[in-house]
Amino acid sequence: MCGYFQAHFTEAEKQPAQWLKDLPPSSAKHPFEELDLEAAQELPEVLAAKAARGDFNPNQSHLLPIYDEWQANYAEVLSKVDGIWEAWDKTQGAHVKNPHFLRFWNARETLIHFRNFAGPKLHRALGGRFDAGGIIPSQSDWNGSAKALILALEEIETALNALGQSLVEPPRILNSWASLNRHFKTELDQTFPDAQKFRRPGFDEI
Repeated sequence: MCGYFQAHFTEAEKQPAQWLKDLPPSSAKHPFEELDLEAAQELPEVLAAKAARGDFNPNQSHLLPIYDEWQANYAEVLSKVDGIWEAWDKTQGAHVKNPHFLRFWNARETLIHFRNFAGPKLHRALGGRFDAGGIIPSQSDWNGSAKALILALEEIETALNALGQSLVEPPRILNSWASLNRHFKTELDQTFPDAQKFRRPGFDEI
């Protein structure tokens, strides 16, 4: 069934003066009255500075070579950890008798879990800076990606500390990569200073 709605107005409501008499004073302002001309004149310099930082081109970000070195060392760390695990496993019951077995096992599982995690998160976060021209709302997908990566690096640091406590002579690569992991996180914190403000539905309190 089709029909239409017809509005009904009172005689007073039909008078234009009734519509205009209660307008707030602010409505009379010129639309460009609050335009910051000085900021507009400085905009080219601001944009140039952002471009130099790589805000408009994720492929120019200073984080990429840090990530490349970090990721290259990741493979070596996992290889060393797996080698230790296999040596324990070949000795019947050795890993069960080792008092640090569970700590080592959990740390190893953490490293395995995050081995392919950082790359996609970093590129999504940097891509957001490109899309937004360096202006990143706190509650944005790319800011959330940066937060997820920072939290992952914190988990990895905890795992590396656990590995160091589980081994009598930790491989030298563990210490050097732990330092690189902290450097990576520091640079992420500086590049995405509001990442921790992002609230993950179902994980963070809102």
